[in-house]
Amino acid sequence: MLFVFAAFLCLFATNCAALNDDKDDFNYSYGTSKRFLTISAGHPIPENQSPSVTSVITSEEIDRIGVRRVYDVLEYLPGVHVTTTRAGLRSINFRGINSEGNQQVLVMINGTPIRNPNTGGKTYLWDMPVKNIDYIEIIRGPGSMLYGADATSGVINIILKNGSNLKGGDLGGFFGSDDTYEGWAQFGDKRGDWDYSISLQGGSTNGNNALIERDAATFFDQNFLTPSSLAPGKANNAREDIDVRLDIGYKNKYRIRAGFQRYGDVGNGVGAVYALDNLGRVQNNVYTLDLTAVNDITENLKLNSKYYFYGEALNTDVYFLPPGAFGGILPNGMRNITKGFPANTGIAEQFNYTGFDNHNLTIGTGLNYFWAIPDSNKVNFISTPTVLQQLPLSELRDLAPGHVLNEESHRFNYYALIQDEWNFATDWYLTAGFRYDYYSDVADGYSPRLSLVWNATPHLTAKLIYGRAFRPPSFLELSGITLNRSPLLKPEVTNTVEFQIEKEWSPSFKTSTNAYWYELDNFISSGIDRNFINFKNNPKINGVGFEAEASYRATDTISMTFNYSYHGISRTENTGLLPEHMAKGLVSWQFAKNWTIGTQLNWIGEIRRGVNDPRKNLADYFDLGVTLSTKIADPVEITLRANNLLGANARDPSGEAALLPNDIPVLDRSVLGQIKWSF
Repeated sequence: MLFVFAAFLCLFATNCAALNDDKDDFNYSYGTSKRFLTISAGHPIPENQSPSVTSVITSEEIDRIGVRRVYDVLEYLPGVHVTTTRAGLRSINFRGINSEGNQQVLVMINGTPIRNPNTGGKTYLWDMPVKNIDYIEIIRGPGSMLYGADATSGVINIILKNGSNLKGGDLGGFFGSDDTYEGWAQFGDKRGDWDYSISLQGGSTNGNNALIERDAATFFDQNFLTPSSLAPGKANNAREDIDVRLDIGYKNKYRIRAGFQRYGDVGNGVGAVYALDNLGRVQNNVYTLDLTAVNDITENLKLNSKYYFYGEALNTDVYFLPPGAFGGILPNGMRNITKGFPANTGIAEQFNYTGFDNHNLTIGTGLNYFWAIPDSNKVNFISTPTVLQQLPLSELRDLAPGHVLNEESHRFNYYALIQDEWNFATDWYLTAGFRYDYYSDVADGYSPRLSLVWNATPHLTAKLIYGRAFRPPSFLELSGITLNRSPLLKPEVTNTVEFQIEKEWSPSFKTSTNAYWYELDNFISSGIDRNFINFKNNPKINGVGFEAEASYRATDTISMTFNYSYHGISRTENTGLLPEHMAKGLVSWQFAKNWTIGTQLNWIGEIRRGVNDPRKNLADYFDLGVTLSTKIADPVEITLRANNLLGANARDPSGEAALLPNDIPVLDRSVLGQIKWSF
C-alpha cells in the first residue's frame, strides 16, 4: 500500500528524484510545520501532519478583505459557497451538499457548537460580526469522529480574541449602502496570571432589498379575481444585531466565556413560503456559556474538561401569505406567531497521552442534553388537506392541544471516542479513530476515521484520508409540520475518501490540491402531502470533486491567493442547486506607505436545476470587490470597500419553480466605509 501511495504521489511531483534531491528545501524553515492546528486532531498539531483537509483564516486576512460579516469571509474558501434561502436565511455549503437548514455543517465558537436542536444546523438567523475574531479553522470534509453530529460536509471553528492576544483595544464603525450602520468596541489585557477581554458589537441594515417580480401569492392569485400579492415588490432583508462577549482566563488553564447575541427586527427575505411579507418580523436572543479547564496530570497525560450551555429565545411573527389571499378568503393573511426555547447543554472530558513512543493517544467521552420548549404557537387559519382550502379564524389561536409543534422535545446523547496518531516511520503518520454516539430517540451513530500522511520532503506533504460522518434527524424533522410524528427517519450517513498534496515551493509560494469522493445515504428532505409537510430519507447520493489553491507573496508589498473548485453530484430533486465550478482570487498591494488596496474577484459557475425543475440553469457571474485602506492618521485606520463593481445579476435558486420563478437576488452594488481607532 505504501508503495502505491508513493508512486501515486510521484505523478504530481516534478520527478521522484526531486523529492529527495531538492537541497534548497533545507535552506529555509518548515513553512507548513510552523503553523499549528487544533481542529483536525483535537489538540495542537503541525499543519503538515494534519489528518484532514483544512483551511485557516486569520484576523489579518479578514481585515484585508474589509467585510463586516463572517459569511462574506467564508465565501472565499475553496469548495464553499454561501447561499440565501427562503425567509432570508443563509446557508454555508461545502462540496455541493446543500440544505436550507444548513444541517450538514457544524459551526462552533471556541470549540462549542452553536446548534439549534429544533431545526438542526446552526443558530436560527445566525450571523456574526468579524471584529472579535482571532482566526477561523475549517475542516473541508467530515469531522464526526471528533465532533459528532452534523459534521458531515464541513466543520467551522471560530476562535475569538482574548486578553492574551488583544493586549489593548480598538473601537470603530461601519457605514454604507442599504442604510447599513454598525459599531464595535473591544478591550483586553493580561495581568499576572489573569487575562480578560470584553467585546461589544452591534448594528443595523436594510439589506439587499431587491425587486421580486412574481412570488407565491402571485401564483395563487391566478385562481382568483382579487389580487393579494405584494409582487412586484422588494424583499425584506432588514435586521438589527447585537453581539456581546466576555472572556476571563487564569494561568491559561482555566477559562470562562459568556456571550449574548440578539438578532432583532429581522425581515422575512422573500418570505417563508416564497410570498413577500412586509409585516412579519423575527427575533432571536441567544445565550452561551462555557467553562474549560486544562490539567497536566503528569508529564505525558493531559486532561481537557468542558461544560457548556447554549439556548435560543426565539420569537417569530410571519405571514405565509399576505392579507386578502385566496380571493379574500383570508382577509388577514396566513399568520403564524411562535415562541420557544430550543437549547442544549453538555459536559466533555478528553485525555491526551503521549507516553508511548511515537504515539499520541486521545480518549474522550461526553454527555449532551437537547431540549425544545414551545411557549406558544398561534395561527389565524385552519390547515386542511389541500392548500387551496385554508379556513380563516377570526383571531389568532393556539394550535390544538397535543399537536406535535406544541409538545416539548428532549434528547440525550452520550458518546465515547478513541484516536491514535502513530509516527510509525520517519515522516509517516497514521491516524486512526472511532467514535460511538448513543441517542435516546434516534438510531446510534458510528464515526471511524483513517488518515495516512507522508512528509515526502520538508516541503512536500501527501495525505490519504477516509472519514465517516452522520447527522441525526432534528426535532422538527422527526415531527414534521404534520398530524403525526415520523419516528422512522434514519440518520444521514456520509462516507468520504480524499487525497491531498501540499507543496511549499519557496517561503513565498505554496500550493495545495485535493480530490475527494463521497457517498451520502439517507439524505433528509421535506415533501408536501395530505398532512401538509413531512420529511423523508432519500436514496444514496454520490459526489466527486477537486480543489486547488495557491498563495504567493510576490514582494514585501504584494501578496495574492487563488483557488479553484469543482464538484459533481448525483442529480436528484434535492441536488443541483449549487455551482459546479468556482474560482476565487484575492490580491493585496501596499502601493505606498500606510496605503493598501485589495481586489477580490469570485467567479461563480453555472448552477444546474434539480431534475424536476423545468427552468433554465442559472447563469454564471463575476463578483468583483475592491478595498482601499490607510493608516495615514495612525492609530486611526480608514477603509473603503466597494462590492459587486461589475453589477452581476447574481441569484440563488428557489426551491419551487411555480412559487418564485425568478429565484432569489443576492447581490447589489454597494459601498461600505469603516473607521477604526486602536489604543
